[in-house]
Amino acid sequence: MNTETNIWTGRSRVGKRIRAGLAIVSALGVLFTAAACGSASASDGVTTLKVALTTSTDDPLWDQVNKNLEAENAKVRVKTVAMKSAVLGNQALSAGDVDLSAQQHYAFLNGEIKEKGYKFTVIGEAYISPLNIYSNKIKKISELKKGDKVLIPNDVTNGGRAIIVLQEAGVLKVDPSKNDPAKGIYPAQEDITSNPKNIELVPTDRNMIMSSLDDAAAGIANANAVVDYGKSPEKDAIFKIDPDPTKDVNKPWINVIVARTEDKDKDIYKEVIKAYHQKNVRQIMENESKGAEIPTW
Repeated sequence: MNTETNIWTGRSRVGKRIRAGLAIVSALGVLFTAAACGSASASDGVTTLKVALTTSTDDPLWDQVNKNLEAENAKVRVKTVAMKSAVLGNQALSAGDVDLSAQQHYAFLNGEIKEKGYKFTVIGEAYISPLNIYSNKIKKISELKKGDKVLIPNDVTNGGRAIIVLQEAGVLKVDPSKNDPAKGIYPAQEDITSNPKNIELVPTDRNMIMSSLDDAAAGIANANAVVDYGKSPEKDAIFKIDPDPTKDVNKPWINVIVARTEDKDKDIYKEVIKAYHQKNVRQIMENESKGAEIPTW
């Protein structure tokens, strides 16, 4: 074979190697792109779904969901993604950075949909976190005196819910047209129509309410914050609403699992909800949340 042929043959071999290398790079690019999206398929055919959470206390629930999925030989698993707020979680869901959201109740979700136009659908219910009244100074809500201060969460949703709790406790009344959490409408202080004891509501960071009870007659705190403070949402409340999820007053506050509407009927999503709605997940919720999470299925 002459020199020209040898040169051509060498170039041909080099070209083949380059093309093979480019093919590998292209394939890796596809894999990396898939992994960057909200879901990715592993080599064994198992799809991993990313679930947005705002509390790490729910991680054990989702660990059990994965065990249930594995036991059923399901071709799907879940991976929790920590979010600093439900607002950011919804942004991530809308953008496709996560596949599911398990970080909010109906009331907050409906408010977000109303305000931002998200195309989200609830695919499963999870639990209710009670919002009760606590005090270091009084034993019953009827012991509130004229002009007493009551701490309430300083965000719109939980603050509105706290005002509704005070109405349920007989402390005040609100304009009915401003009290429709199921549609994302929450009462504010200016919507109070009757406050016979002239109770002063003091908006406070929800994580500071329990530690600030000495500064007021009472406070209304989120259940997780109560547990974190070493108290029981059930035993230490001076007033509590029956968390029965079938009652109309409680339905807006049921925490839900949410998907983009376009994906709501995916079979793998149905498998995840089936794995969540199991007795062993309920047991973890009841045993480890210390009353902060009450199952609704």
